Amino acid sequence: MSKLLLTLPLVFGAQGAMAWFFYRSRVLSHAFWTDSDLVVFVLPLVVGFAVSACVLFFSFPLVSSSKRMTATILLSAVGAGISSFVGTVIAFNLYGT
Repeated sequence: MSKLLLTLPLVFGAQGAMAWFFYRSRVLSHAFWTDSDLVVFVLPLVVGFAVSACVLFFSFPLVSSSKRMTATILLSAVGAGISSFVGTVIAFNLYGT
């Protein structure tokens, strides 16, 4: 459990940094790969959700399957949504919309 408490903030922090970096690349460098809103806004969310779901799923091996899937999906979605939102809001405030 202590490993989980160290891993999830690292995952969500990396996701927020990725959201900030993608938006920064879009505004400052006008990179061609940032022309799509899906890449800039959705990709960090999906990557953060997938990584945190893997971490959470393998952290609860002794819990029943249905409870483990429900907890994994719910906690991953909430954490990924919050960290993506925070990373994007910080980028909006620094670089404008």
